[in-house]
Amino acid sequence: MSADDETRFCPYCGIKLKHPYWQHIQSKHPDRYTQKETWVKLYKDYRKLGMDEGISLTVISELFNATKDEIRSFLKNKKVL
Repeated sequence: MSADDETRFCPYCGIKLKHPYWQHIQSKHPDRYTQKETWVKLYKDYRKLGMDEGISLTVISELFNATKDEIRSFLKNKKVL
């Protein structure tokens, strides 16, 4: 099963989502989008799609206007890295 075929549901409203799920969260749940917890799911998704760690961190940093060090530290604390 490819990542595009995966069924995802919004963790906030429960509707079925299509990739990229973060666009739904950004537009429908902007208060949640800004929470760092979103970084965990994005990072896992990007790694599953074959992106290396550095590229994954760069993309997340650009989406959330955060430094890669901040993201790396948060993901380490969440035991994702």
